[in-house]
Amino acid sequence: MRKVVAAVVTFAVLAFAGCKSKQQKQADLSAEYQTANAQYQKDCSATPSDQDANAIVGAALGNKPSPQQQASIDQRQREAEARKNSPHCKELDAKRSDLTKQMLTNQ
Repeated sequence: MRKVVAAVVTFAVLAFAGCKSKQQKQADLSAEYQTANAQYQKDCSATPSDQDANAIVGAALGNKPSPQQQASIDQRQREAEARKNSPHCKELDAKRSDLTKQMLTNQ
């Protein structure tokens, strides 16, 4: 009988020895998400230029941007949209979404 109990206890200890706690899994997923999100922000997010910011503030105050400013803003928006729709950015976005789902199911 003692051998059976010892075998069961040994099996249980070995089974749980390789398991991570929920908190550790959550921390690992969160760190992985932060890395993927930082890469996404760096590679895929649009960063407005100072000219864009000035044009936006001017528009809020009732001033229209010049045709050259508007063309420049439109071009940067098209470039940002093309970057966002690139396979690399779509892959990063899918990874972020997958990690988010894993973090939510791990709670």
